[in-house]
Amino acid sequence: MLRKTLLIGILLAASLLAGCIGPRGWPGAQIVEDTLFVGTMKGTVLALNPVRGTTKWEWEPKTEKGNISEAISQLGNITAGNITSSFLSCGGGGTGQFRGGYLYGAPAVANGTVYIGYYAGKVYALDAAKGTEVWDHEIDSSIASGLTVAEDAVLAGSSDGKIFALNAGNGSLNWEYAAKNEVWSTPTVVDGVVYFGCLDHNLYALNIADGTQKWAFEVGGAIVSTPLVVEGVVYFGSFDRKFYALDADTGLLKWIFAGAEGWFWSEAAYDGGTIYAGSLDHNVYALDALNGSPAWPEPFNANAAVKSSPVIAAGVLVVASEDGKIYGLDLKTGEKKWESGRIKSKVLSPLCAAGSTVYINSQDNRLYAFDGASGREVWGITLDK
Repeated sequence: MLRKTLLIGILLAASLLAGCIGPRGWPGAQIVEDTLFVGTMKGTVLALNPVRGTTKWEWEPKTEKGNISEAISQLGNITAGNITSSFLSCGGGGTGQFRGGYLYGAPAVANGTVYIGYYAGKVYALDAAKGTEVWDHEIDSSIASGLTVAEDAVLAGSSDGKIFALNAGNGSLNWEYAAKNEVWSTPTVVDGVVYFGCLDHNLYALNIADGTQKWAFEVGGAIVSTPLVVEGVVYFGSFDRKFYALDADTGLLKWIFAGAEGWFWSEAAYDGGTIYAGSLDHNVYALDALNGSPAWPEPFNANAAVKSSPVIAAGVLVVASEDGKIYGLDLKTGEKKWESGRIKSKVLSPLCAAGSTVYINSQDNRLYAFDGASGREVWGITLDK
């Protein structure tokens, strides 16, 4: 088991990060009504005007250990059982200080509150209008995924293999569930059920009320993608290079797509009976939601790994490849409608869409707004000025 754990860590580190880059992350964005909430590379949270990109407020966490970077430094020491640290950091012969990034998910927003989980192992709740702290909760394990808020609960996965449900109002612990390995998958909640993937190769379904398990489905590789649940079916990809559809109520298999040559990392998108999924084999696949058969004549080749979740805006599928290229694809045919090379850095964060606009947080700490119909850059700003 130890050899297997270390091997996965080495593969992840090699595939995602080349060389020592220090504290990083892939913070995402979330838009609610007239405010765009986004995390930054240095660990702050911003509330922006989505039309112009101007700042409404900025918040930076403080911890008992000092600032957030000091807290991350102390949590990020690599151990044989902590493959998150090796995955989220740089090489160095297995000794010395290994540090993960600050944020690995988008802010979750509900009922006037912004929730954010840090790799340093802390969950914060902020007033969405003012940017002031409401509460915090420490879980003593690194968080390498996003949070989800549903039914007055905040769901967080951790690197000690647990899912935590916190009271959304005061941050107290409702329940916790222990899986068999680390959880990097952002939970999805539909109809009172929490769905999440795990490095133990299982897709889990839990009752949100008390954390009891409904079912678990085992596949041939780690699952880090956010499950997509549509009309009673759970869709997700795995590191076994396969994409799955399960009955959401029972966990029974409906179909498997086995035509990819690389891992599935990000959450899929759905529109009109078709599932759209990006893979590390550089391809974007369109699959019939009923049976998993290809819906396009051929997959779209993005010329680099697709780790960022695609979105649909203005009737166009918008996809970002790891090398920073942005593509607008025809939903029916997969043909390229437009391409943008405006971003000069990697894109790993999930894309965010609202109306006809797509928001993209890149690894050079810049946030971009693109028109989904044409690919025109609406604005771009540098975060953490």
